[in-house]
Amino acid sequence: HQEIILSEITSKLMAARLPGDRIEHRLPFQTPFSFRGATITLLPAGHIFGSAQIHLETVAGSLLYTGDFKLRHGKSAEVAQWRYADTLIMETTYGLPKYVFPPTDRVIHALIKFCIEAVEENQVPVLFGYSLGKAQEILAALNQSNLRILLHPAVYKITKIYEELNQALPKFELYNESLISGSVVICPPNAARTRIVQKIKQCRTAVLTGWALNPGAIHRYQCDAAFPLSDHADYPDLLRLVELVSPKRVLTVHGFAHEFAEDLRRKGVDAWSLGEENQLELVLPLNARKANSVPLSVTQSPVQDGFGRFTATCDEIESLTGKLKKIEILSGYLCSLSTKDLSTVATFLSGRAFPSNSGKTLQVGWAIMRKALMEAAKMSETEFRAISAGYGDAGRVAYEVLFSHPAAKQFQISDIESNFESIQSASGPTAKTKLLRELLDQMGAKEASYVVRILTGDLRIGLKEGLLEEAIARAFQVDVDAVRETNMLTGDIGRTALLAKDRRLHAATVVLYRPVKCMLAIPEPSADLIWERINSDFAERYALAEPKFDGIRAQLHIGASRAELFSRDLRNISSEFPELADLRLSYEAIFDGEIVAYLKGRKLSFFDLQRRLGRKRARDLFDTDDVPVVIQVFDLLWLNGQSLMKFPLLERRERLSALELPGRFSVSPLRKISDPQSIDEAFRAARQNSYEGLMIKDPASIYTPGSRGGSWIKFKKEFATLDVVVVGAELGHGKRNHVLSDYTFAVRDEVFGNLLTIGKAYSGLTDQEIEELTEHFKRTTVRDEGRFRQVIPEVVLEIAFDSI
Repeated sequence: HQEIILSEITSKLMAARLPGDRIEHRLPFQTPFSFRGATITLLPAGHIFGSAQIHLETVAGSLLYTGDFKLRHGKSAEVAQWRYADTLIMETTYGLPKYVFPPTDRVIHALIKFCIEAVEENQVPVLFGYSLGKAQEILAALNQSNLRILLHPAVYKITKIYEELNQALPKFELYNESLISGSVVICPPNAARTRIVQKIKQCRTAVLTGWALNPGAIHRYQCDAAFPLSDHADYPDLLRLVELVSPKRVLTVHGFAHEFAEDLRRKGVDAWSLGEENQLELVLPLNARKANSVPLSVTQSPVQDGFGRFTATCDEIESLTGKLKKIEILSGYLCSLSTKDLSTVATFLSGRAFPSNSGKTLQVGWAIMRKALMEAAKMSETEFRAISAGYGDAGRVAYEVLFSHPAAKQFQISDIESNFESIQSASGPTAKTKLLRELLDQMGAKEASYVVRILTGDLRIGLKEGLLEEAIARAFQVDVDAVRETNMLTGDIGRTALLAKDRRLHAATVVLYRPVKCMLAIPEPSADLIWERINSDFAERYALAEPKFDGIRAQLHIGASRAELFSRDLRNISSEFPELADLRLSYEAIFDGEIVAYLKGRKLSFFDLQRRLGRKRARDLFDTDDVPVVIQVFDLLWLNGQSLMKFPLLERRERLSALELPGRFSVSPLRKISDPQSIDEAFRAARQNSYEGLMIKDPASIYTPGSRGGSWIKFKKEFATLDVVVVGAELGHGKRNHVLSDYTFAVRDEVFGNLLTIGKAYSGLTDQEIEELTEHFKRTTVRDEGRFRQVIPEVVLEIAFDSI
């Protein structure tokens, strides 16, 4: 627009963000201004510093337009204000009942805790938030953390304007690579794949957004954590604003505008969404759910032993900031336990029902948990959905569903262990559901919540296995490095705790047919960054390179009488690959390698191998050669009773090369790397041979199970790109369930000229681009199938892909 009414602060920010010529009417807040027959007043919106609502008064009546707003008090913006208006036009980004933000102080507490723990573990916390508004709110939230705060250049530019406008903020500095140790880095979301972030070798990332409430947020944003800190109003505050303004009519825009307007109409408010087709509705009364009778206050005695004490300890750990206090609490708890309970409690604290090397799995998915919870709570499907829709955490869902459920008995640790054993040995989902329901039926909400968390494999209390190892070391006064090494060798944190208690950590050794954790690699996106690591971290100024295979990681334990295969998560997968499990050697050995699909004369891919995964084979029913496999061996961990893990990689490979191996074995080829050019040459050679990428290894490195220390580097370059045409558009999910954001695309068949569908994508475009495309696809729809529309093939997009 060429003429703009705006606050003085917004004018200063716009000069930096949107330079250009325009007529600006800069108004102080709460100061009436006569303009074209109307009286205009700007009110603080509470969204970001300087953001304004506009209150309009004319002879025809009054109107309040909110724009983006929030009623909760922010730390870097003015407090929102409001006035009575006949018409309220309001933003409704989070206009569904499930969007209820937790108290801001609690979110900030969790954020500071995340940053402090990362720094204590020698990692750099990187926080993603928009450079205007959200980044400054994050900065203000870290005021009490006593951490050095570095700002990405885009964030720094805007924050300096805040500072010039006398907005109180903690001390900050421009990002400097030499200062990252012990610092927090605040970046805009689009910086995640830039060189600044990629060059931070050890980082822990978090995104701050209201969409963090959605299930799977950390996967969607590809971060280690997601915190629900938003500059917008949540659902309760949207309702509260309507009550405060008391309008005769409400018009809703953006986000869940249609759904929120519909909710308001049910409450007797004349409300309609703008920008969508509306029609009159016959509104029928809804049967309100009968609330369970819950006493206003319940006094419970603290549980001093058993599973109740376990859950109380977990709650205390979750509430603490900083690992030292957590270690103190945990170590005191562990050393007070009986020998009988110690191993099981340590396993539960790792988020598992059974030791990772035991091969036992509960095989209890969300469908079983959901049905058991509904039956235990005596709740209908509709009621359960209403509660569970707002949470992406199964444990939290269990707590909310069983909130008023009385505990019928006090459980001991052994009771929970035996119940898990029964569920594990039960055959089929019906039997497992019945056993789980019977267990949950006797539990209070807190205990049930932690049972479900263990079933999902994640306690979600900020307790990493490394911290648990430190607590074990402190509890029994043993060396923490010895604890870590024992846990790596055994793959069993419970057995590690028992050995520590008995001062017998030295007894832990590599044993044939008992898997150890795999050594892991760190990813790097370029040859230059890899060479930097070789120069700084490797013992020699050269490295060994080998192809990165397109298969599944496997550990093969083999001798003269039997062979067993274990996956990366220490699961026994011998039955899935009987042709490998049938192999025998005249000596005993443990190999590390990769199972790959292989057919002589033709390269097979991981997609071919997938047909074999998870499939138990009976030799008299299945043809095991439908997708042939071999094991590509790249390391030798144990040979004839001797562990080779402390031997340098170069010596382990020399011993491996000297062994006689049967036909289904293949030893990965090695190549010496002495400069960045040879890294690129080796990568190109690997890709030309249809390998996935390249592995770079320190020839002097020992084998460290479970470690990602930098001695092994994984090199996979950016994806290839392809131009495609959109032939179908589908409504998205979550905040995009009102726009066409999921696209089916095709390429031209060069022989026959027709279009062939090859895939689907739903990420990579901005919200604005998606909204523009939504309007276009609605106009060019050939066939409307509800959520999916077939469209005229005329929009061409460039997609990035790994494989098709």
